[in-house]
Amino acid sequence: MDKMNILVTGGTGFMGTYLIPRLLEEGHNVRLIVRNCSKARQLYHNTCELVEGDIQNADSLKGCCEGIDIVYHMAALMGHDSPSPEAFEMFRKVNVEGVKNIVREAQKCNVKKFIHISSTAAMGLQNETYIDEKKTCNPYTPYQVTKREGELIVLDEVKKNNFPAIIVRPSMVYGPGFKGDFLTIAKVCKTGFFPKVGSGKNLSPALYITDLCDALIRFIDKGEIGEIYLLSSKESYTLKETAEIIGKALNKNIKFIYIPKSMAIAGASLLEYVCKLLRKKPVITKRNIQSVSKDRVINISKLMNTLEFEPRISLKIGLPITIEYFKEQKYL
Repeated sequence: MDKMNILVTGGTGFMGTYLIPRLLEEGHNVRLIVRNCSKARQLYHNTCELVEGDIQNADSLKGCCEGIDIVYHMAALMGHDSPSPEAFEMFRKVNVEGVKNIVREAQKCNVKKFIHISSTAAMGLQNETYIDEKKTCNPYTPYQVTKREGELIVLDEVKKNNFPAIIVRPSMVYGPGFKGDFLTIAKVCKTGFFPKVGSGKNLSPALYITDLCDALIRFIDKGEIGEIYLLSSKESYTLKETAEIIGKALNKNIKFIYIPKSMAIAGASLLEYVCKLLRKKPVITKRNIQSVSKDRVINISKLMNTLEFEPRISLKIGLPITIEYFKEQKYL
């Protein structure tokens, strides 16, 4: 692999703190766009070039891509917020306008490749269990919709201006350094009881952070311009299996409580209504129940064939490591 000059957005986030050390180990020169230089220096000391800027502010990005070969665009606003004009406006500032701004700078400087890190969330809820890149996107929440809108901006520039971009859609990523949905599940498991919604298996993929980075590194040399690649664990895991792994890590014998899907949806709908009246964010929504009760298996054969790569860290290995991190940080 040739030595490259690489620009990373979102470098002080969870993914960045794993990817950037890997890029440096490979001998690449790394430049970061950061809003907080002191935080970046604490993480990376003097190993990276720092540019103070904000992808929401086009003027702050001027010249950031000069001399750059590869851009990893990872900066994004995440969240499970329900649809509202205010939420869409907030998410679009980062996930849409931010994409436009960094793409424009990359185009000015003729970068060799723009690696846009999207999310399987851009696909929304799928009616079928088995998902590949050909499935029609059906986003609903502000996060899902704006991630898809960001993709469309990139794909439009590929088509109109031969912009050398690819799109990577990771599934849920986990590992030490990130709370995410697994912390919520672990807090429930700590009680010794766990709700089982619906009669399905509740299959869901989960990608360990080091597997994500291994794949992203390979996209420097591989990947077809204009293509979308799903990136996930090879297997999907049942919610019961997930809870049992967490229970073992917490020394808890988990007892499962069956809740009919219709009852769970009704309860979540009522909670949403009450929280709306109180102008509070609901802990769980009807959409959450619909999502968790779906079975999702992601076909990553396109990525595996393109990169000559397959994920190595199973949930049975990665999740206990993550639970230990939660315990060390006193999150549990």
